[in-house]
Amino acid sequence: MKRFVLVTSMLLVCLSGWSQDLDWGDYPEGEYSYTFTNIGNIPVDATVTLSGMVESFYTDYPRPTARGLELNNNFPTNGNSVSLRVTFSQPVSNLSFNLLDIDRIDGDSQYQDLVTVIGGNLGTPVTPTIGTASTNTVTGNAILGTNSVEDYASNSISFSTPVTEVTIQYFAGPDWEDPKRQFIFITNFGWDDAGLPVRLVDFGGTSVANQVRLGWQTSYEQNSDYFTIERSPDAQAFEAIGRVSSKGFSERLQTYGFSDPAPLKGTNYYRLRQVDRDGTYAYSKIVAVGYDAEGFYFQVVVLDQGRLQVETNAPDPVFGLVDVRGLPSLRQVEQVGANKYLLQVSPTGLVSSGLRIVQMRTGNFSYAKKVLIN
Repeated sequence: MKRFVLVTSMLLVCLSGWSQDLDWGDYPEGEYSYTFTNIGNIPVDATVTLSGMVESFYTDYPRPTARGLELNNNFPTNGNSVSLRVTFSQPVSNLSFNLLDIDRIDGDSQYQDLVTVIGGNLGTPVTPTIGTASTNTVTGNAILGTNSVEDYASNSISFSTPVTEVTIQYFAGPDWEDPKRQFIFITNFGWDDAGLPVRLVDFGGTSVANQVRLGWQTSYEQNSDYFTIERSPDAQAFEAIGRVSSKGFSERLQTYGFSDPAPLKGTNYYRLRQVDRDGTYAYSKIVAVGYDAEGFYFQVVVLDQGRLQVETNAPDPVFGLVDVRGLPSLRQVEQVGANKYLLQVSPTGLVSSGLRIVQMRTGNFSYAKKVLIN
């Protein structure tokens, strides 16, 4: 059985080294969702959601224990799993925790643990660093039980860049016979008070005339220095195209703007590099803005429950949605504003998460944007 502790840091201010902690001791027994509120000196809310084969939980599990939150399951066969997702109200920095007792039990029973861990920052995947333990092997973001020599062996989990969510998925491993009760532990999450220099609440862009205009707002700044605006043609390789000084210290809403005077034809991807006065920095989410000589813009935002919001000033747009194999997965399109459309993903398109391509045609122009659907 295992347990792990998550340490979370917030995308906020730089206050010198106090830690903030999510203590599993307050988690209600047997509940599949719960929100911890106002954690730490710089308050953060953390919402915990369990999904998957939750019917495999024994009564009153998940349960807080002295070792952390215990997931205690009786999986019928290999490949069965439950997922625990923690979503933070603000990005957190230097998040760390431990997973305990990921192993394989030998003897009269044959069952094996497999656990995967992945993070995300506003839709961008973040890969953790995972420590080794004598009872298992670590490959990428997966931990596979190999023996049970040590009780409560610990795998450390840490994120070197900010995250807004963490998902731990607990599987019945590939060597799983004679199913019986098996468990893991999740230790308390911890993160630093010292986070990012600003609290970013909004970032977007639009194509106007022969430029792309970007705008963003902050609700809190302490010791912040400047923003570097970066652009990419493919959301992979970015280059700096400008710099805007920040307010520095503020507890009020601050508004910033920047115009890209020479955008690339097609889709431009932008992000902000938020830099503190001591050199601490972090990246914002990536926004995509379509540009051509006609001045059309084409923006896509991923909502919940399989919905995509598209904003465009193109006349009579026709939309499509395909996966990376080119298979269609658009269920319906609803116009909800003068320049706003709601795209609903088909049920078959929601079977698996991953990249999707949103397509738009208007007149003689065609556009495409990649989005990540969880």
